[in-house]
Amino acid sequence: MNCQKFQELLEGLTTAVVWIRGDETIRYMNIAAGELFQTSTSRIIGMNWSVIMPNLVDDLHKADEQRLTIHEYSLVLPDFTKVRVSCTLSPYEIDHEQGWLMEIFNTERHHRIVEEDERWHQYEAGNLLVRTLAHEVKNPLAGILGATQLLQRRYAQGDKEQEFLDIIAKEVSRLKNLVDRMLGPKQTAHKEAHNIHELIRYVLQIVEGEKPENVFIKLDYDPSIPEVEIDFEAMVQAVLNLVKNAIQAMEKHGGILTIKTRVERKFTLGTKTFPLVAVISIMDEGEGIPEEVFDSIFYPMVSSKKEGSGLGLPVAQNVLRQHGGLIVAESEPGKTVFNMYLPLNTED
Repeated sequence: MNCQKFQELLEGLTTAVVWIRGDETIRYMNIAAGELFQTSTSRIIGMNWSVIMPNLVDDLHKADEQRLTIHEYSLVLPDFTKVRVSCTLSPYEIDHEQGWLMEIFNTERHHRIVEEDERWHQYEAGNLLVRTLAHEVKNPLAGILGATQLLQRRYAQGDKEQEFLDIIAKEVSRLKNLVDRMLGPKQTAHKEAHNIHELIRYVLQIVEGEKPENVFIKLDYDPSIPEVEIDFEAMVQAVLNLVKNAIQAMEKHGGILTIKTRVERKFTLGTKTFPLVAVISIMDEGEGIPEEVFDSIFYPMVSSKKEGSGLGLPVAQNVLRQHGGLIVAESEPGKTVFNMYLPLNTED
């Protein structure tokens, strides 16, 4: 097999491959490497290898005798996104010239699948516990409310006893509503095809009156997204919860609330990979979610806000789960993103 055939094979690989000459300049990069580094081969050939992977190793000659593998390297791309990769360096000779062969494996998708799967199971376990407790609490509450209503019939309005009974009835009703919210929305009864941008427009109409003047809305839509089969009312509640959280996070200092829609291909949710998913991203410029509560934000009764009930995010997550989707959060000071993933019908 000639050199051209070998090059054709390398260009067809999905693994990023780079050959570095003895003077530590890049002499070859396949298509997969160009896509990973978000650059063209013509721009990178002849440049020092450290331009694409700074601080990977302090001396390439460590890989002169045997293969060297570096795991969990954080690659910063030109658009400032970070990707986790594993890199293998091997001594490799081409045309009697000694150099090094670099193979780079993008491990970001694997990490994301593992993390989401772990969160998925944690959320299921926590949700099951809360729903079980809520059901157990609901039964005695109904008994207390019924007994209170019977006692109320024995006293006239204005009696001191009636006032106390009214307080009991009101508090029991409040607890019952809290339990209902902990249980989340009922199973989706009816799904219809809806445009997700109409869904967002409806939610923004709801919050328009309570949005502070120092918070501005930025919309970044992909108009090609097809209609999605959803329970409109349930999805309104899910999106509304996230939008309200974003607005509240910026009440103090203000900022831009960005709502972006995109399509992702070959995306894994739980244990299933979907050809296409719609993504609704809700981004705020608030102070961020404290690190100590971040891993628990989708558990009921967990909140980073003093006045928060800790039910908004679990309810939203439950709605997405009923649609076969998932909410994934990212947060740092000045930028918090909630990504809502909804599977799309590939026939559309």
